[in-house]
Order: sequence, then C-alpha cells, then structure tokens
Amino acid sequence: MTSAQQSDSWTGIGLTDLGRVRKLNQDAFSLNNTLQLWVLADGMGGHAGGEVASQIAVQTIPDVIRTQLSTETSPYLQPDELESLLGQALEAANQRIRKAAAEDERLEGMGTTIVAVAIIHSPIGHQASVAHAGDSRAYLFRQGTLSLWTKDHTLMEERLALNLITVEEVRTHPLRHVLTKALGIEPQAHPTIQTFALNPSDLILLCSDGLTKMLTDQEIQTIVGEEAPHAEAICRTLVATANRLGGEDNTTVLVIGLR
Repeated sequence: MTSAQQSDSWTGIGLTDLGRVRKLNQDAFSLNNTLQLWVLADGMGGHAGGEVASQIAVQTIPDVIRTQLSTETSPYLQPDELESLLGQALEAANQRIRKAAAEDERLEGMGTTIVAVAIIHSPIGHQASVAHAGDSRAYLFRQGTLSLWTKDHTLMEERLALNLITVEEVRTHPLRHVLTKALGIEPQAHPTIQTFALNPSDLILLCSDGLTKMLTDQEIQTIVGEEAPHAEAICRTLVATANRLGGEDNTTVLVIGLR
C-alpha cells in the first residue's frame, strides 16, 4: 500500500459460504488488491442486522483508507502511519454501524467482528499491518507452518490468560463465543493493531469463526500445506472441509500471497 507505483504486489482471493445450518450469510469480505487491503467481517444481530453491519464494515474501511491515501504525498507510508490509518478506518466503520442501528430499530444491537490486513512495500521489504476486533482471525503460513497473528477478543481468551480455564474446557464451554470486542457495540471499537514483516513466499489467511469452529489450527495447517501456493484451492478446500464436518456457521476464507 503506497501512493507510488508498486514494483510487485500481493493478491487476495476470497470465498464465503452459507454453511449447513444458517439461513442467512452474515459474513462479508472485500478484496482491494490495488489498495493492498483485504477485509473480512462476521456480522451478528437479529433479522438482517448482522448482514448489514458486516457489509457496512467491508465497504467503509476501504473507502476511508482510499480517501486518506489520496492526500498522501510521501511515496511510502511508515508502519506506524499505516496502523493509525487502519485504526481510523475501523473506528469510522464502528460509527457508521452505530448510526445505522440508531436510525432503524430493526437493526438495533447489530455488530460485526472485523479483521483487516494492509500491506506496504517499504525500503526494508514488505510489511503487513493487521487490525482486528472480535474472533475473526489472521494467520501466517510460512515454510509449512501456520501461526496465529491475532488473539480472539472473547470472554474465554480472557479467562485463558488468567489461567481460569483450560484450552480443552474452552472447546465445549457454553460461553465460548461471547465477544469482548466488535464493531458497532461500543462508542469506540479499540481494535488491536500490529505490524509484521513478510517474506516473499508467505501466505496470509483470514477467516471467520465458521472455519475455526469446525477445524483445529493443525487441520487448517495441513490443508494449506497440501494446497499451497494455490490460493483458490486453499479457499475451496477449507470451506468444503468445514461444511463436511457440519458447517455450523457461515464460513469465509481469504488467502493473500505475492503475485
């Protein structure tokens, strides 16, 4: 993501699926390869609320960043500038979701998880800034190993951090999907934002919890390893596997790699 012409760029491919149980797909994503920005949202709320919230999020975040970049004069954004820009964009989406909910009682209480990745090509190489709120995740696949970049904003994660519960207990806990952060719920979203160095052979995986409810990280790693570097095949196989194992939720997967 620069305001100058890039010598090489990363490309994202995405796939979303209703699953086997839900009647409405409240997931949404946007691919902005030109901007080097990819966004995934998993909406929540009665009626069509979750669907509306996730769509607002994936439209607002690129709009805000595109507008801000049009005023950028430097050929390179610094990582801290990109992190700030991502934070502004997520907060803008938070406000738009809350405004829409306030104007239509049918949408009251709607919200959405969010995970967004923006990549810059700096003099020291490619770097990815990741912003998230909720339990949609970003993973890095490097040299056969999958590692988690994000930490879920959930009640169970907080209890794990305090050693009040074990990982095994989390899997079946009735409150395992209770979020502590999301867009649209509080006046400010306060997303977590981090920046990571990238290698040219890396793959980035974004997903909604429809995938991670059905597959363990080890199972995801195996599938990505078998299908890499073919992003479209990775998406198809992950979604198909989640559905084969029950498809209890909407499943959305984005895979980003260097073109």
